Amino acid sequence: MGSSITHELACRGQRVLGVDRERPPHVHGSSHGHTRVTREVYGDDERYVSLVQRTNQCWRELQKTTGTQLLIESGLVLMGTPDSALIQDTEASSREHGLPCDRLEREEISRRWPQLQTDPDMCGLWDASAGILRVEPCIETLLAQAEANGATLHCDAAVETWQADDGQITVQTATDAWQARQLVISAGPWLGTLLSDLNLPLRCERHVQYWFEPKSNPERFAPGICPIYSWQYGGNMIYGFPDLGHGIKVARHHAKEFVEPDTVNRDINDRELDEVRGLLERFLPTANGRLIAHDVCMYTNTPDHNFIIDFHPDHSNVLIVGGCSGHGFKFGPVVGELSADLLQGIRDPRLEMFQIDRLLNQSR
Repeated sequence: MGSSITHELACRGQRVLGVDRERPPHVHGSSHGHTRVTREVYGDDERYVSLVQRTNQCWRELQKTTGTQLLIESGLVLMGTPDSALIQDTEASSREHGLPCDRLEREEISRRWPQLQTDPDMCGLWDASAGILRVEPCIETLLAQAEANGATLHCDAAVETWQADDGQITVQTATDAWQARQLVISAGPWLGTLLSDLNLPLRCERHVQYWFEPKSNPERFAPGICPIYSWQYGGNMIYGFPDLGHGIKVARHHAKEFVEPDTVNRDINDRELDEVRGLLERFLPTANGRLIAHDVCMYTNTPDHNFIIDFHPDHSNVLIVGGCSGHGFKFGPVVGELSADLLQGIRDPRLEMFQIDRLLNQSR
């Protein structure tokens, strides 16, 4: 989000300084691991549909302008029981917005993608509009374009304090103090640290991504043959991507292990690996080969899993953006636009669901 906001403001001719504790893209926050999904048939909350439609347009425009591949058209197959929230909510979103989404029976899934296995009582949905965002090139391209449009990036510099007085902001790092008229705080898992006075009910969740070498039929996992895939089983979800050269990626969504961002465990143990291998044997058996790599990232969750895009309750020149709850990456460009609008005095009515008032005074 910080990269997108910096990019959008610079492209609008604003004088922008971006300060980051790391040098993005990096592996210590929430935006790494090669791939993220983008999809328009948004069953999680249908209010996001117009936002994801705009953000996909932005990604394609940025891709065309720079000649860098950012979005891979792949499609997405969702699998669960017919009465599962994944199937029910996605179909409802499809009907509400007139977006194509085909119901697939278990036999059709097996015929089209024999590498994907479903339980006997499961069906599927096919969303041809979904695609894969290449995470690191997306961030690199946003920041390169921001700098080309005059933005200054100050990396490897953790913000220690910020202060708002009489219309002026001061941001302090270990070596520098910066002044500006407006400030955007978009610090991912560290959002609560920089806004400790607000006691926001944010919870940082550890999220492990795995890459495996297929034990058979590797050609079935190639892009263009294998789509993005996701299963809901009970109240849990596992998802993954085709092999883009790094192995077959799989991960559990919302594993509910809550951590502190500065002390998160970046290693995995035998129990975790055995658990994900058990899920592979159940749903993706031919992918269950050698573990190639793993990465730990973090979700920054709000109680309702909707973002925060709003001004600080005490400072009308401090914009807070975060709490993306494990589904934010795809929305970067449109959040950049909405945030830049806010800083220029324009409020989109769709921002109502992201207001900070809903979170204030809630306990963790």
